[in-house]
Amino acid sequence: MPNRPIPVDQARAMIKDYTAYMQTLGVDMKKQTEMVAFSLPELMKWLTKISSVADEIRICMGDYPDGHAHAGRTTVILWPYKNGAPAQKSTATALTPLNTDTDPEEGGDDDDNDDDDENGGEDGGGGGGEDPYNEGTLYP
Repeated sequence: MPNRPIPVDQARAMIKDYTAYMQTLGVDMKKQTEMVAFSLPELMKWLTKISSVADEIRICMGDYPDGHAHAGRTTVILWPYKNGAPAQKSTATALTPLNTDTDPEEGGDDDDNDDDDENGGEDGGGGGGEDPYNEGTLYP
């Protein structure tokens, strides 16, 4: 059943299994990001801000780019979505997402690729989309 709390023991087992899997791939987990922590007051402020224009949050994996203080480190990006597309910034006249046609069988953007449409595409770049959330504390 999606969208529900899970028992602490289940969460710990899932994290342990992930760590073991990464080690089988030869990843040194003392140098790999295991978690990203966000300050609850700041996160809640952002969630409250986007709650009127989003109906889901997608947690995306990413790497910091060259030149960033954490270059090469893995992070998570919290991306607000509405009706299956990146959420648009709130305005008095329009609260529409970038692309509401999300049925891959119908040829719409299934959001599983890096397509860019005229409104900014998946990354929302230049399309007026609501900014994703990042810059948490990396562990280790």
